[in-house]
Amino acid sequence: MRIRWAPWSRVMRLRVMGDRWPRLSEGPISVALRLAWLVPFTLVLLGCWLELLVIFALMPLVLVVRAANRGWRLEISARGCRAGVVRVGTLATARRMRSALREHLGSNSGLDGAEALLAGEHAKFTPVEIKAQRWRLVEKKLSPYGRRRWFLWRRKTSFEYALDSLPSGLGDDPISAIIAIPFLLLFAVLFCAAAAELAVQIALMPFVVVLRLCHVLPWPVELVRPNAAVEPSALIRGMAASVRERRALTTAHALRMPVPTLRQEPTAPAFQRS
Repeated sequence: MRIRWAPWSRVMRLRVMGDRWPRLSEGPISVALRLAWLVPFTLVLLGCWLELLVIFALMPLVLVVRAANRGWRLEISARGCRAGVVRVGTLATARRMRSALREHLGSNSGLDGAEALLAGEHAKFTPVEIKAQRWRLVEKKLSPYGRRRWFLWRRKTSFEYALDSLPSGLGDDPISAIIAIPFLLLFAVLFCAAAAELAVQIALMPFVVVLRLCHVLPWPVELVRPNAAVEPSALIRGMAASVRERRALTTAHALRMPVPTLRQEPTAPAFQRS
């Protein structure tokens, strides 16, 4: 849950592209998809900074308007998806409401029973529907999956690690934009290291693939957890057999969670408190 300083809920967010980061499950095919993914990611990154520039330009006017008790907004999220907005009159009220709702959501899965709390602060709550397609991306990101390792060794660096170095609340307020500068530099270093290691592995991959197609080397089939932990599953000889094993691992560990909602008693996991 956070206080929204911007005049609107930001449209361009890096998290949206991060949730669409292709899984590295099929060697060169996945690598090609990830390289193609960099094109829309670059556009989203540019759009994110352009939107932030507009927000910073409008921020003095927005603060003046809100100082006149025109309203502040709290955003409630579930797994990074906006699930509801609470509108209050002043910044002090917004901070009190944020603390109170965090405490309430710490012991409840929704806002049932918080009517008196909202009424006491003259707050207006508006639920936001989470689209099923957006929630499927969350499920996919949280689900373990099977992969065949095409490269000779397991990579020590990756573009995903570089993305994880970026703060999730980038630019939500003026101070966080300044704090984000060293994280952007770290992102650039990790990104370059991942690109260099990938280039070496691509150079060796043709020889490794030939040996595996000739059944000289087996295909390592691994289970990849959301926290990047890798569990070796089996060494399978033969391309078709290794593909079947990979798909079986992905299907067996796929998560299915109901889309959370604040319109009624939710059955989804507890909401994030940020």
